[in-house]
Amino acid sequence: MTFPIGLYLAVSLMPCTGKWISAARRLPIRALARAGFGVYPSRDLRGVAITVPEVLDRYAQRPCIVECPISHCLWFGPTGLAYGKESSHPYVQSLLQQLRGECRYYQETCLAHYWRSWTPATLAESLGIDAESAHPWLNDSPPLSDFMPWGGMPQFEALKLSVQASEQGRLADGEMPAVSEIAVRQVGPKPDWFGELRIQHLVSLHAQIASEGYRQRASSSLSYKHQHVVVDSMVRGGEVRFLVANGQHRASVLSAMGHESVPVLLNVSHKRGPSVIRRGDAANWPLVRMGIISLSDALDVFDRVFEGRQPRGFPALKRAGDPWPCCTCQGE
Repeated sequence: MTFPIGLYLAVSLMPCTGKWISAARRLPIRALARAGFGVYPSRDLRGVAITVPEVLDRYAQRPCIVECPISHCLWFGPTGLAYGKESSHPYVQSLLQQLRGECRYYQETCLAHYWRSWTPATLAESLGIDAESAHPWLNDSPPLSDFMPWGGMPQFEALKLSVQASEQGRLADGEMPAVSEIAVRQVGPKPDWFGELRIQHLVSLHAQIASEGYRQRASSSLSYKHQHVVVDSMVRGGEVRFLVANGQHRASVLSAMGHESVPVLLNVSHKRGPSVIRRGDAANWPLVRMGIISLSDALDVFDRVFEGRQPRGFPALKRAGDPWPCCTCQGE
């Protein structure tokens, strides 16, 4: 594919020439995607003798497919809930309940219990950051979707708008105004209809995978999120864990079915945050540099999520097979 001469001239006059040229080469792909042509090239490295840290270094910013253990995949957000056969994730446990015929009503599901039980009032609480050490904005804002210490300007702007809205709409008794009831998936409460839709989708997807098998190959004409599970890579030393940026339901179904691994896409740019999060770069994370999150708190959140630990105050989660009280008693 050829480029306009003007583009080459413009690139040649800019600093960091190598990075600009790399970005320019991706422009036609993005332009074609916006036009509906759906060109999404990725490099399939399954079966290649290369580690994930090596993939991240050698193929930086190039979407790659690798096989990763499901137990190393985590729910996107600050809960630290991992997938896999032993997962306590409410999606996984609710699907198991449905498959075993344990629930007559949505209110009896693990997902309903989760969203009744984990209802942090502030962003700081949802992140597991102590209110005394947290920036005032983190205490003034309700939980936000996709907000993590390694986020960038989109997350900063979302936080600023949230604080402004809270200040303008704060009630006389000091409570915060309500946010959208389905805006933040990781925290409750949530309306029953929303939870029922999630479980219906899980059951339908399970039936499809059980009948047809899980798709190991996907056409590059599909968008990234329709090719494979998309993950962000958390890197600590020589170890990597994966935040599932897209494909929560697929990861949940495969976990319930006992799969050990899943093909995932690395290095996929998206609006929810960086595709590679390196612990060693924490001092340079935008929210840390701006003083919104202290370096110590940022590292604590990273390590907790990386290790699959939950925030302080997190409830004990129900699992499939656990005894249940009657519906009218739940949550008491």
